[in-house]
Amino acid sequence: MKRTKLFPLLVLPLALAASGVQADNNRGFFAGVGASAINVDDSPSFDKANLWMGEVFGGYKFNPWLGGEIRYGTGLGDEKLYLEQPLEDLVTAAGEEVLMDIDNYTAIYYRAEAVNQTGRFYALLGYADVEFTMKGAGTSATLSEDDFSWGLGAGFIIRPRLNLNFEYRNLVDVNEYRFTTITTSLDYRF
Repeated sequence: MKRTKLFPLLVLPLALAASGVQADNNRGFFAGVGASAINVDDSPSFDKANLWMGEVFGGYKFNPWLGGEIRYGTGLGDEKLYLEQPLEDLVTAAGEEVLMDIDNYTAIYYRAEAVNQTGRFYALLGYADVEFTMKGAGTSATLSEDDFSWGLGAGFIIRPRLNLNFEYRNLVDVNEYRFTTITTSLDYRF
């Protein structure tokens, strides 16, 4: 795990937790930070890659049911993969070991949610772009995939302005690559 990338992601939730002022969870600006476990599947070339990513996000709720948000994430480490067949973008052979790392991702979402006094259920519909690097046998290739993105989540109000969220997202599913995430995040309502 890259500690220099992890430190800023831990500072924001601690600062937000220190605040204790009343807020409206139904509308207004929000910002947050989260950690994701990413599963990358490229079925012809390798079985699966399991990576970690940190992310920050911000958005605006227009009313209790509708909002929008943008997200940015970066990888927190790489994973070794054993290729079942060569990758086009790398000079590799089947059975070779390569390293995969998420460079970053950006996404924009329409957020529909239902809120009560203890929590929320929400759906994300939008567009995401993922950049990742594959390294092997003295060569490397930076690849980018973008596509429609969707997710489902549940959030719990732990303080008047602070929410704890758990979500599943189909980040990108294009060509042979499928990126899915399980995310835990904190968000702060302004």
